[in-house]
Amino acid sequence: MTGVHRRRGRLSKEGRRLLGGLALLAVFAPVTAYTLNAAIAHVQSCGTEVELHVAAAPEMAAALEDFVAAGGGAPSRGSDVCADITVEAVSGNAIGESDADVWVPETALWLTLPDAGLAEQWEVLQDSTASSAVGLALPAGESTDEVLPDEADVALQDPRRHAASLMWILLFGVDEHTVEGGDGTAVMSAPEVLATGNTELQAPTGTAQIGQLEYPMLARTDLGENEREAAQNLLRSYKGDAYGELLAEHALDPAMPQPAPATAEVVAATLQSWDDREDA
Repeated sequence: MTGVHRRRGRLSKEGRRLLGGLALLAVFAPVTAYTLNAAIAHVQSCGTEVELHVAAAPEMAAALEDFVAAGGGAPSRGSDVCADITVEAVSGNAIGESDADVWVPETALWLTLPDAGLAEQWEVLQDSTASSAVGLALPAGESTDEVLPDEADVALQDPRRHAASLMWILLFGVDEHTVEGGDGTAVMSAPEVLATGNTELQAPTGTAQIGQLEYPMLARTDLGENEREAAQNLLRSYKGDAYGELLAEHALDPAMPQPAPATAEVVAATLQSWDDREDA
């Protein structure tokens, strides 16, 4: 018999190429379809490119940084605005120290702070982009079955800078149970408990939970048209599974729109009660 004899078991050149391609595919399998689609959309759809500076509560900033790195914020169908998105962690209502275009604070309550003027500077693009539990950070393993939040001695922080403390005094008022610092049970959000790294604390749950932070997305009232469209693209990209998975990794829950927790007048009166007690 004549012709080229191929050793049994040895792959042809075409077979080796196919095997190499499969190996390469295995290496890049962790790249999600979302990331790939975002990259394709960026290449195909960019008519205008802008920079978008996003300030967010620390726990939300960490989630957004991961989300943007994975392709979040790419232009949605029908949009040709692409953004180079940078994310900055901003605690409490310290937004006055930032030149951000978009702000994702823990709560829209910051817009009601007296004398801050934030309501005139920021407008709501979406009422809620995530949520997190707020309440008593009890010792790990302690049952919440008989917890009575309105009778508990609590340790608060400055309510003008700490969303959970502000929410607490708005719900329960200011009395002998509410003290800044002290030996009472700490009032915290679930991401704050996680950030402490203290495994002897448990996140608020059951009757120890008194509410939710809602993480609205706000935009500067004078934001440019292209930057506003870039912010909307970021919002639209939240609809995929990747966003929800990242929220969970940072102890955040899905968006949960809620009624306005308090008017500016109620917030001002409550903070005045807090100041009066601290000065007494």
